Amino acid sequence: MIGSRELYDQWWELQRRRAADPAVPMKPQAVTCALSEVIPDGAILTGDAGTVSSWGSRVMLRRGMQFSFSGTLCSMGSALPYAMGAQIAYPDRPVVAFVGDGGLAMCLGELATLAQHRLPVKVVVLRNDTLGLEVWEQNAYLGNPQYACDLSPIDFVKVAEGCGLKGFHVQEAGQVRDVLARALAHDGPALVECVDPHEPPFGETVTPAQVAKMVQAYERGERAASPMAANLLAPGRPPLSPGVDQHAEDIGRYIRG
Repeated sequence: MIGSRELYDQWWELQRRRAADPAVPMKPQAVTCALSEVIPDGAILTGDAGTVSSWGSRVMLRRGMQFSFSGTLCSMGSALPYAMGAQIAYPDRPVVAFVGDGGLAMCLGELATLAQHRLPVKVVVLRNDTLGLEVWEQNAYLGNPQYACDLSPIDFVKVAEGCGLKGFHVQEAGQVRDVLARALAHDGPALVECVDPHEPPFGETVTPAQVAKMVQAYERGERAASPMAANLLAPGRPPLSPGVDQHAEDIGRYIRG
C-alpha cells in the first residue's frame, strides 16, 4: 500500500509535470508553481471562488504568509476586495489577488480604485472565458453537458491599463515566472492575465460515481469532452485517482487524435 508521504510526493510531482507542459495556452499549474517561487516573503494572498480556488490553494506559502478566500461562502469576486482591505490594513506587506475571470468581471471598477488610492496590489487573473467550476459540476454532478457557462471575452490587460494599472499578458509556461516577477517588482498596482485550458480542478479526488457522470455528459454531447478527457488521463493522474483510473477506458474514447 502506498504511504501518505509517497502519495504527497507523487501529487506534487504531478503538479510540476503539468506546470512544465509546453502546450499553449499553458496549464494553470504553471502559474501556481511559478507564483510559489516568486511571491515575496510576508505576502498576503487572497483567493476567489471557482476553479481558481483549487489553483490558488496550490501556491506553496511560506511561514509568515497568509491566504484568505471566501471558503464555504463560495462568493465570486471576493479576491480583489479582500486584497484591497489587506493592503490598507498592512501597507508594508505585498498583497496578491488570485482571481478567475468570472469573479474579476464582477468588480472591474475596483481596478480604478487601486489606481486612485495607489494600492500596490498585484492581480493575477486566470482567464478561460467560462464559468469553469460550473462546467465541471454540471458534468460531474448532473451528467449533463455544460450549459450557459460561457463568458463574454474580456481583455483584462486593456481594462487594467485603462484604469491606470500596469498590465501583463502571458500564455506560455516558459515565460510565466519572468512575467510574474516583473509584475511583483512593479512599483504600484499591476495585473497579470494568464490563459488556462480545460484542466480538471479536482482530477485526483473525483469519485468513481462522479467520473461516471462525466462520461455520461460526454455521451450527451459535451463540446469540450476531448480536451477535458485528455487532461483527466494525463500521465501520472490515473494512478492518483481511483475514479479516473476506474473509468479510464471510457474517458479515453473521447480523446480525438
